[in-house]
Amino acid sequence: MGAGATAVGGLATGQSAAFAAPKKREAGDLLRVGLILGEYAHSTGWGPLINGIDGDTTTPKRTGMVITHVWHIDRTEAEAFANKHGVAKVVKNFDDMIGKVDAVIIDTIMQTPWVHKLAEPYLENGIPVFSDRPGSDAVWKTKKLIALAKKNNTPFWSGSSLETTYQCIQAQEHHPPETITGYETWSQFEPAFYCHGLHGVWWTHKVTGGGIQAVSYKTKHWVNAGGVGGDMYTIHKDRGNGPYMGVVHHRKRENCLIWMKFEGSDQVYRYDTGHWQNFVYLPLLLAIQDMFYHGITKVPESYDSFLEKSKYFISAFRSHLREDGGFVELDELDEDWSIGCPWGHPEMSSKKVYDAYTKLLGKEKGEITPG
Repeated sequence: MGAGATAVGGLATGQSAAFAAPKKREAGDLLRVGLILGEYAHSTGWGPLINGIDGDTTTPKRTGMVITHVWHIDRTEAEAFANKHGVAKVVKNFDDMIGKVDAVIIDTIMQTPWVHKLAEPYLENGIPVFSDRPGSDAVWKTKKLIALAKKNNTPFWSGSSLETTYQCIQAQEHHPPETITGYETWSQFEPAFYCHGLHGVWWTHKVTGGGIQAVSYKTKHWVNAGGVGGDMYTIHKDRGNGPYMGVVHHRKRENCLIWMKFEGSDQVYRYDTGHWQNFVYLPLLLAIQDMFYHGITKVPESYDSFLEKSKYFISAFRSHLREDGGFVELDELDEDWSIGCPWGHPEMSSKKVYDAYTKLLGKEKGEITPG
């Protein structure tokens, strides 16, 4: 049995590391980052920003981080990434980076059901973790990750790159929660709700400040159908302006990745496609870097907000998969219900990879599984 499986097994029996005190860092410290890599990974775009263009470490980098270690369940994939992006060390087991890195990025959207297990040994050892979206496919897993973060005074967070864009922050500042009475968002959907569809969900949560009572997601299928991904209706609670409804249309408008307008206002908040590295990836990486550098006080949102954001996405999926598009109350969502892996996604890895994760970390139940 590999070290990764041993670590998970040990923690499951109640063993844990000592409470982690926040690390003191000096200005200019370069953060050593370990990468847990999967398929369809954002790290192919993040790598040049962190380690230099195409792995040329003499090229000026955009952050105060450097990826020093990488793991992929298929070692040849890890080696290919390391060679391209100048990563010094490919490790044998996913938890072999403990004691060697300052922080970890989990970039395995296709293996989302196992993120809580991948993150656990690092959080237990005081190593901050960022997971690419969605970070969890069940409420109980989100709660476990939050509990681990608080217990060990070590941050965990998962977010969408659109949450840190200037346009999102501007919309949020211009429309405080108590002033909103309705909105319409258009969000690029391709290729699936599980990945890019989530951007519109979490953008909307960030801008409105949440306060979500229920969500309905009406679509033919969660995988892209000619660029049309259905409509998601959200009922927001009364926050001084009465309860109201907003809608996210999961399809492009005016060739924008995101397009949003509020009831009673002509102002449009939009991000056109293009210029990913400077205006989408980099702001997210800098927010992650702040969290890694400063610790749990710099998680980009409260854990109450993070939990609601996670439940928002999971509830929308539940609406589609189980409730025929009917409304799902967030407070009544079955916390044990799991979405599963995005089997059927056009970029989904082979069943060989799915089976390898199952063998290493155990079977994870879910609504969506290999048929």
